[in-house]
Amino acid sequence: MARPLGITILGGLVGLAALISFLISLASFIVGLAFLLPFPAQGVPLLLNGLLFFGIAIVLGAASLGLMQMRAWGWGLAILASLVTLVYVGYNAFLRPDASLTLTSAITLVIGGAVLIYLLSVSRAFRQVRPSM
Repeated sequence: MARPLGITILGGLVGLAALISFLISLASFIVGLAFLLPFPAQGVPLLLNGLLFFGIAIVLGAASLGLMQMRAWGWGLAILASLVTLVYVGYNAFLRPDASLTLTSAITLVIGGAVLIYLLSVSRAFRQVRPSM
């Protein structure tokens, strides 16, 4: 079975998100190093954020590669990333004093939910047995 067009688009977008996360991690790490000696209270969180975004970039990059190659583990990583995003945004909205959604949170929840539903709907394509090369 050929790769669905939606998976190709989603794999590319996840790869783009991985690249952006990597660039953010690189910038945060460099600025954190620059701030470490004169302002350690600001430098340490920036370094930790850089490491966090680097980890996110690795997971997203692996998910993108798996989606583009139609691997079941890539589908699983993409499902996991969608679920983590939905839980994180929903929990942060719940923690707001008035427990309301911002426009950005609402859009993120809608897009994340649509991605999750789409991934679940194409799960059959990832279960096909492929000949080994």
